[in-house]
Amino acid sequence: TLLYTSMVVREDHIALFGFGSRDDLGLFSLVRSVNGVGPKSALAILSHLSGDEIHDAVVTENDGAFRQVSGIGPKTAKLIVLSLQGAFDTVSPKKSTASTSDVPEVLRQSVVQALVGLGWSEKIAREGVTQALEEQPGPVVDAGVLLRQALTILGPKTSREARS
Repeated sequence: TLLYTSMVVREDHIALFGFGSRDDLGLFSLVRSVNGVGPKSALAILSHLSGDEIHDAVVTENDGAFRQVSGIGPKTAKLIVLSLQGAFDTVSPKKSTASTSDVPEVLRQSVVQALVGLGWSEKIAREGVTQALEEQPGPVVDAGVLLRQALTILGPKTSREARS
């Protein structure tokens, strides 16, 4: 049995979230990519709504579906709908996650946030992730692999520069 994981690195703690399918992991990452939605809110959304329900709510601009989730207010619900519309433009109604072309952007954001949490400036973190993606021979589907590549590229020298 495979377990798909997402590691969330913050200044004061590291959290690991596990999922039974790649689709659930993709939805978690996609929902977390919305400004103001953290991992706990993303989990609450996924436990309350199926992938198809999230898709339908976004496509039909039904923010009420998200407002039913504990901890999601009207402003955040509208922001979720607006932010995810582009991600679902290329997805068929019965597909429960973003297309593979959307996954690198979600991974990119996650790794950039992890690097910022580790002390790099956002600009340097973005440059490191971009370079790591360019050097990657195939599609990147794992944030851990991308984070390790970016850390290797950035190295200790840029870390000291970024912190000063």
